[in-house]
Amino acid sequence: MTHTLHRTALALALSVGALTAHAGPAIDQFKQDIAAFTAAQAATPGKTIQYTGPQGALARAVLNPGRIPSVVDEAFAEPDGHQQIKAALEAYKPISVRYAGAFDRLPGKYDAEYLDSFEAMCQITLAGLKPLKDIKPQDIPDETMRPLLEAAVKMALAMPAILLKVLENQVDEGKFSADFTPVARARLEALRAGLAKP
Repeated sequence: MTHTLHRTALALALSVGALTAHAGPAIDQFKQDIAAFTAAQAATPGKTIQYTGPQGALARAVLNPGRIPSVVDEAFAEPDGHQQIKAALEAYKPISVRYAGAFDRLPGKYDAEYLDSFEAMCQITLAGLKPLKDIKPQDIPDETMRPLLEAAVKMALAMPAILLKVLENQVDEGKFSADFTPVARARLEALRAGLAKP
């Protein structure tokens, strides 16, 4: 149940949104890193890659939330930006789900990796929902579609609070190790402050 809201957010983002041949360097590198990570993970299916392991550099490259803004900015500079974000979500979702599972099954072993993957997935998800916020239901000529669109816009506006609630519950319920809890709480507050900006 811990990740139900997060998975709902991912499903919504995917439903309303391909890393294409015309993608820029940040997107291309992101795609290459995901492919390299996926191949390395497939070689050791019984254990999710950790930062401290031999393939830790790959995990750090893929999970690093600091790189997501440049990927998003580059995508939205292209005419097919929303499709590129949709493709990024599709590629990243299995990685995010894998680390969420490892975090649940092995308390304290994947704190840093999960927190990074959560923040990165949060950023990509919200980027995928961003175009909805710019749509005005009254601009849709098909009146029968307006209620669905209004519901989607409402969900998009609520999504930041929903995603932050997932992480807040994990912190408050002691899901992170005692040593890592202050780090997780600080990241939660930083995310909350960042999402509050216009």
